[in-house]
Amino acid sequence: MDGSQLPQARQDAAALDLAAKYAPIIYADEREPFPLVAAGYTIFEREAESPSFRPRRMVEWESASYPATCAVEYALWWDWDIGHLYELEHAWTFIGKSGEVVAVEASWHGMYGPAEIDGRPVVLKTHPVLLAQPGKHAMAVSPEPFVEIREWAEQEAGPDAGKDAVLETELFRGRLPKTQENDAKVTAHLKRLAFKPSWKFDKRFAITRPMLMPWTVMDAWIPARVAWWLEQI
Repeated sequence: MDGSQLPQARQDAAALDLAAKYAPIIYADEREPFPLVAAGYTIFEREAESPSFRPRRMVEWESASYPATCAVEYALWWDWDIGHLYELEHAWTFIGKSGEVVAVEASWHGMYGPAEIDGRPVVLKTHPVLLAQPGKHAMAVSPEPFVEIREWAEQEAGPDAGKDAVLETELFRGRLPKTQENDAKVTAHLKRLAFKPSWKFDKRFAITRPMLMPWTVMDAWIPARVAWWLEQI
C-alpha cells in the first residue's frame, strides 16, 4: 500500500454519508504544528467492542443511559504527536432515533469518557465540537481539563519533544519499523518542532469526506504511512 497519500478505498455510500454527517470538528492550539490527516470510522448498530481503541473498550449506550440507537467511532489520525510518530485519538458520536446527537465521548491519553458541558455535548448542527491538547491531541470539550495539566503539557511540547520516538503500541506491535536508527531520526525531527502552546484554540480541523475511511482500511494503511514518513525525515 502507498503510504504517501490517503488510500482510495471503495466505500458503502450510506456508511460514508453517516460518518461524514456526524464527524467531529476539532479546534487545536494556534501554534499546533501537525494537521489532522484522516479519520477511520466504525459504525455500531448494536453495542460491541471497539476494533481500534486500546486498551479494549465496549462501545455501549444502554449502560451509559444514552438514548441512542447507534454510534459512530472515529479513529483520528495525526501523522505526529510532538512526542512520537504516530498519533491516534478517538471520538464517539451517539445518535438518537430522530437523528440527533445525544452524547459524545472522547479519548484522553489512553482513557475515554463523556465530552460534555453541564451534561450535554457541544454540537454544531450534527458535528460534535472538541478541543485537542497542543501537540498531543488528547480530546476535551472545553479548555478546563488542560489547565490542570498545563505545566506537564508544556514540558511535553517543548523540552521533551520527541522523547518517545517511534510509538509502538499493542494495536500495531510488530507491524512498525521501530529500530534504534529510526527512533533517533524521529526524536531529532520532533526536537526541531518543539513549541510553547499559546492555549488559544482557534485552529480549526474539520473532517471532510475525502479524509474518511473505514477503520479496516486505515488499519492496513498505517504501517505503510509510518514507513513512508521514516523515508522523508
